[in-house]
Amino acid sequence: MPQRDTVHWYAGPTTFYRAPSIGAEELPEGSTAVLGVPLDSWTLGRNGQRYAPRAIRDASLYLAGYYGLQTEPVGYVNVNTGDVWTVPDRPRLFDVGDVRLHQGDVHAQTEAIAAHVATIVSRGSFPVVLGGDHYVPYPSFLGFVRGLQERKPGAKVGFVNLDGHFDLWDEFRDMGRYNHGTFARRIADHEAVGKMVWWGLNGANIAEPDQIELCRDRGFAAYTTDSIRRRGPRETLREALEIASEGADAVYVTFDIDCTDGAFAPGTHSIVDDGLTAGEVLSALEALPECDLLGAFDVCEMLPQYDVGGGRTARYAAHAILSVVGDRILDRRPVFGRKDLDAVFR
Repeated sequence: MPQRDTVHWYAGPTTFYRAPSIGAEELPEGSTAVLGVPLDSWTLGRNGQRYAPRAIRDASLYLAGYYGLQTEPVGYVNVNTGDVWTVPDRPRLFDVGDVRLHQGDVHAQTEAIAAHVATIVSRGSFPVVLGGDHYVPYPSFLGFVRGLQERKPGAKVGFVNLDGHFDLWDEFRDMGRYNHGTFARRIADHEAVGKMVWWGLNGANIAEPDQIELCRDRGFAAYTTDSIRRRGPRETLREALEIASEGADAVYVTFDIDCTDGAFAPGTHSIVDDGLTAGEVLSALEALPECDLLGAFDVCEMLPQYDVGGGRTARYAAHAILSVVGDRILDRRPVFGRKDLDAVFR
């Protein structure tokens, strides 16, 4: 096995997890592609999400160095499962850079994002999209559907929104129909969407009666922080994925950082006081690789300039991505059985 990159995590080029940088049109079948979308034009309140893709990439280098995956190929042990993860000889993770956006033109931005994601999906690659404000999932979803239907005409897509808010307004305040508060409604209006599920709604969330009626009439579902704590994070997200998979050919998952309590993720747009802990969310995300139909994942609403602790929220976002795509980009083999683990861990 070849020698790994020996550059320290704080030096060298910045790509996600030190992945090779290539064009989307070069992606091999079965790979995972990281795409940055530096957009914060369509949000009400705190801005700065445009800086998140770079911050998350920087944070991912820390994790890669921490786990020893840039040096000797010894891998690291998951102490919960006893499995060892190592970097494969042939990379399966690639960084395709950032979308170049036309500032102030929502329709041009929408098409640019959709076109990039469509290229990734049409190549048979799994897109990981780094937002950006929470309008990003709408154009990303459009591109995902476009690329998927190029390979499978008429394909349906389930949608799961990990979020402290519904974002289901038809028009939001004075911002119109295309923004971070309406993206879910635009997706609900799309003919390719199947079941939609919200996970992480908190007590401070507000919704109009017609939004609840829409969910009821369409068979959509939602999980509040109360129900998640009562029934368990991983169990409820696993159930959410099952609902979204009904009648679908693929499932798209978006992760808005603000479903996490502000005490754990301060670098976000809409701080919530009744959110989930970072540990609860990371535990839940381990259910995503179990979903055979999982086709895309994005992380949105990370604001580096409001972060603390040397990039706590950025590291959290990078860790969340690794929880979702670890099995896709790394080799995993069982080494330590339950007896071995029980002999060490109490």
